[in-house]
Amino acid sequence: MNVALFITSFLFLRAQCAKILGVFAAPGYSQFILGEVLMTELAKRGHQITVISPYRPKDEPPNYKTILTKEVIGDTNGDDSLWNLESQSLFKNIMSTYDYENGITEKTLQNKEVQELLQSNEHFDLVIVEQFFNDALKGFSAHFKAPLVLFSSMGLTEWNREYMGVPMLPSMNAVSYTQYTNRMTFFQRIRNLYGTIFDYLYRRYFFYPVQRKFLAQYFPSSLDFDKILYNASLMLLNSHVTTSENTLLPYNMVEIGGFHVINKPLDKEIQTFLDGATDGAILFSLGSNLHSSDLSQDTRNAIFQVFAKLKQKILWKFETDLPDKPKNLFIAKWLKQRDILAHPNVKLFITHGGLLSTEEAIFNGVPMVGIPVFADQKMNMARAKSNGVASVVSFSKLSEETLFEAVNETLKNPSYRNNAKRLSSMIKDRPIQPLELAMYWIEYTMRHSGMTFKPSSLYLYWFEMYMVDIACFLLINSLVVFLVIFGLMRICKSKKSDKQKKQ
Repeated sequence: MNVALFITSFLFLRAQCAKILGVFAAPGYSQFILGEVLMTELAKRGHQITVISPYRPKDEPPNYKTILTKEVIGDTNGDDSLWNLESQSLFKNIMSTYDYENGITEKTLQNKEVQELLQSNEHFDLVIVEQFFNDALKGFSAHFKAPLVLFSSMGLTEWNREYMGVPMLPSMNAVSYTQYTNRMTFFQRIRNLYGTIFDYLYRRYFFYPVQRKFLAQYFPSSLDFDKILYNASLMLLNSHVTTSENTLLPYNMVEIGGFHVINKPLDKEIQTFLDGATDGAILFSLGSNLHSSDLSQDTRNAIFQVFAKLKQKILWKFETDLPDKPKNLFIAKWLKQRDILAHPNVKLFITHGGLLSTEEAIFNGVPMVGIPVFADQKMNMARAKSNGVASVVSFSKLSEETLFEAVNETLKNPSYRNNAKRLSSMIKDRPIQPLELAMYWIEYTMRHSGMTFKPSSLYLYWFEMYMVDIACFLLINSLVVFLVIFGLMRICKSKKSDKQKKQ
């Protein structure tokens, strides 16, 4: 009887397990962190996982296979161009991102193991793709005839809402490269309108043709690019109202922001350093793509001068040795940021404003001083500032005076800490934990072989969605009516004039 029960249970579990392909091709290590948490959790649930990525997990489960695409990483760390993005125009930022990610997509598809996978007879029950300027990679879903789940590491953006039928309203949906919130001034709305239109046109007429070429060139089967664009059953968003903004979403777009924040014990040395911070501690990190060691000597000296004035202990992610560092400063090439932020003695986080950093700070109730440089960092910090949890210093205006003023204000004004604690309580207080929610919807998609209930907006052209055709129709009709009335009036006037002449 026990043997029969064991066999039945075994067969049931086998039936519940699936083969899942994850495509997390972006070279940013912070994006891989999100993919790693998502895919390893699926592996823990017994699913057979294959992941295409430039990184592999530190503790790779036995049912988890990595197809390594290290060639996409390049020299993004310490790249001067990343620092220069802070001063580039909105239009240049948009073009640079699309063009750069075209190269990442092609390198991923050129990878020998990726091509071997595409030429194989492999089968997958589901494909999960990080939606990040890589639309040709959605072809994996169509090629393997499996439902498609998209994951957005940046939450809801102007380039991913289109695929799920969410309208982009320039009046309140700020372009990700701006420092705007969704409550914009008149002139901000004008600039945002220009940015929205430019992004749409550049994506459609310059970016899509390249991605369409990749789909035809690197996939062995003939796939329709226009169909795969809108073929996702589900999109998981790395966002939450505390870190993004309140917005309307269709049922198959699910927010799971904060799902990666799983705090673990600190290394003994750092634990001892923080335990001894009786006056509090400050964490300073510019993320995984920017290197603090690439800051100019003048900027570095200005930061040192600020730290020397503070009584708090400071941890700084710095990639080289600093023999002349202040006594209250601890440096390391890599710091376990989310675990450090959980320590009760950490009073402030000086950050570049990446979304993961913002989420981890808010999750742990730590106020921030933001020094945003590129991509969505300005917007993330603008939102954090509007929520009263951050002060912001423009990188181009970073100096001893501006940094000390921001640090001093954020540390001494209790409202920042109180607001951070309030948002921390909100992001934690959820009916179901975000990672569990993600697992439910992923497995729901597999149970139902994808979801076909798509919003009607996906079946409308842009001019139909925004009723431009109706506006033109009414305008033309009004013009015709005006011309008819005007013509009749002229005819009547002419007849009256003729009649008066005859008299």
